[in-house]
Amino acid sequence: MLLRLCLLLLTLLTLPATAPPEPGLTERNFQPLFDKYGLRGSLLLYDAKAGKYVAYNPKRCRQGFIPASTFKIPNTLIGLETGALRDTAEICKWDGVKRSFPQWNEDMTYARALRVSCVPCYQQLARRVGVARYQQQLRRLGYPGMQVTAATLDTFWLGGPSRLTSFEQIAFLRRLQAEKLPVALRHQRAVKQLLVLRQTPAYTFCGKSGWRFRSATNRDIGWFVGWLARPDGRTIFFALNAETQPDHVADERFQTGRRAIVEQALAELGWMQ
Repeated sequence: MLLRLCLLLLTLLTLPATAPPEPGLTERNFQPLFDKYGLRGSLLLYDAKAGKYVAYNPKRCRQGFIPASTFKIPNTLIGLETGALRDTAEICKWDGVKRSFPQWNEDMTYARALRVSCVPCYQQLARRVGVARYQQQLRRLGYPGMQVTAATLDTFWLGGPSRLTSFEQIAFLRRLQAEKLPVALRHQRAVKQLLVLRQTPAYTFCGKSGWRFRSATNRDIGWFVGWLARPDGRTIFFALNAETQPDHVADERFQTGRRAIVEQALAELGWMQ
């Protein structure tokens, strides 16, 4: 009996401790907002002044997903910093291939390419940057989880094993917003300006969407990431990740719902008035 008690005590002492709740994180149920648009997913908000997170579905916030077109943010910075992109006014020539998004079927500046999420334009840029410079610059930027090879050079942010969590999205955006990335200041400011979606006396709202398209094995996955800057010095960062319900395809609610959920959550918390 004594031997059994000793073995039990030894087992209990060697078990890993239960992880304590993450400091500065409050859970909030935003499921009604997701239901409104027929989506399911997660939303992570970070109040920089208070140093606190608000999370809906924190487990999913820690799960990695392909960044899709949210990668256009670091991609533009890398293009500018390496000289592969002269400036955001540089024209990307349409390759003549008609695609299902009509706004992609024309010549455009890279400033517009980011705003309309023109995948072919950024694939052209990727081939100019090259594998070695991506690997180097991604390490410098502290942008984790990206796997770039010669075979996936112009698709690695759209499919494959590259993954980024909502916490990692916000960590990167915080450094960009504060202009503390190891990138020329003029490049950081140029990209920040492209992310401005709305400016009012009460706030500046910046963001970028992302969409990993449905395939035979995957549902549509969407992102909306960015920040809300207020004149009182308070900045709220956000990272929404959402997917369609099983057996549903992405429709207008998917396309508009990602941003709408974030805006309604910010308003609900009193941060966007």
